[in-house]
Amino acid sequence: MNCPYCGTGLRDGVRYCTACGVAVNGVSADSGLRVKPRNHVAAILICMLIIGIIGGSCLGLYLRQVLSHFISAHSEHAIVLNVAAAGWDTDSGASRVPIHITGKTIDGITVDRIEFVASDGSGINLIQGVYTLEAAGSPIAADGTIYQIPCTSATLVLDDAFAMSETINLAELAEQDSILTFCPIDAGDMTNDEIYDAALLAMTYKGHDAPNVATLCQAAINRRAAASTSGNAFESCGEIRIN
Repeated sequence: MNCPYCGTGLRDGVRYCTACGVAVNGVSADSGLRVKPRNHVAAILICMLIIGIIGGSCLGLYLRQVLSHFISAHSEHAIVLNVAAAGWDTDSGASRVPIHITGKTIDGITVDRIEFVASDGSGINLIQGVYTLEAAGSPIAADGTIYQIPCTSATLVLDDAFAMSETINLAELAEQDSILTFCPIDAGDMTNDEIYDAALLAMTYKGHDAPNVATLCQAAINRRAAASTSGNAFESCGEIRIN
């Protein structure tokens, strides 16, 4: 008899083909069931390869989406504030506005810091998260003007609604435009503490455009002295140590 699968001649009564190892169990060569096992193996290998390619493509696409979302969520957004303060201009040597930022990032990391905003509204960069912004103190204008500190605050939610690294103008968001309206304090009403606190905050900013705090402090002193006869003005800036 012959093996019905590979055609190898076999002795009568054998149960397995000595060539391909397939169980013959008395099946004759005329049964029409002759197949080639190698074709089965090739078909299986091709199917596995196709499945692997499809699976790899899907996994790769998923990983790319996850990575893209992570990068987008952790890219910094430049936050632009609209500051209204008569006579205040950082380009003319005024100190920046200190903004107290609290909240949590998308990773759950607590944020509690002060950033400084220039006259064009720049100076704050945040990744996705939920934050509260409020004025931490008064800037000092070049002429020595000190301002009342606004008591308003704004809650800012940064999420997927914003494109990656998109610049966000806080004034364009609903009900967020009143956070930084500073009203000048009358020169004669400025206190030592108000001048001192504004000067300390101004010194905290270490940017390349940091102002000359001693000059601003003296301008505030001179401005008050010109408007007041109370004798309550500083004689100098010696009480404020500049590092």
